[in-house]
Amino acid sequence: MKFLFKNTFIAFFIFYLWLIKQTKANIEKEVFTSNVVKISENFYAEILEWSEQEGLVTLTPPYTIQRYERIVPFINADEITQNKTGQKEKWYILDGLEEGNTYETRVSYAATSPTTFVLEIMGFEEALNIFKKRQNLEITQSNSQQIITTKKLLRVSAKYEGVSNIPGREFRPIIYNIVLETLTYGVPRVAFKLILMLALILGIGYFICVPMFYSSLQKLIEVAQINRGELNREKR
Repeated sequence: MKFLFKNTFIAFFIFYLWLIKQTKANIEKEVFTSNVVKISENFYAEILEWSEQEGLVTLTPPYTIQRYERIVPFINADEITQNKTGQKEKWYILDGLEEGNTYETRVSYAATSPTTFVLEIMGFEEALNIFKKRQNLEITQSNSQQIITTKKLLRVSAKYEGVSNIPGREFRPIIYNIVLETLTYGVPRVAFKLILMLALILGIGYFICVPMFYSSLQKLIEVAQINRGELNREKR
């Protein structure tokens, strides 16, 4: 019986540590449904060329995680509105999306970094207009052949929210992980893992631990009844 309780305690302790590992970070997320859009072939080529030059990371479903990304946060709202160069933002390509499917992009970062992340999902044409506006280039309509795509761009920016007594703390890059994940019935894969883990623990408890405990308890009761019977006979 001691062995049973010992192993049950160890199992729940391991599960507790696993839960802590999953919840030790702050999370910001954006959920969207993929759609098919038509875009000028020239615009499409311009974006792809720019993404190759910048070395953008491509995120694909059903699950992609890019770890240890770095971003320098904005200090205040005024700096965000005056951002004309795009230096304090990160871009990602979302590829392999299927029309009608729901996806979640999310960033996780240490709770010790008081930061608000903003995730913006946009089409190629919208992103190209942003780039041209920053470079003071004329935004024109292209008459080239139209192509169909589900690709998207993800823009990530951050704003420092804390007050630190460490000089220059607000200028240091924030380290974060970014994920693109397919949602099934609105539930991400990580949640399914948690559900399966809980089901496993409950199953072990119900089908193994409880019967073992009940069997041990019955044996103790039987031993107690035998001892009581022997005592009664001795008294007689």
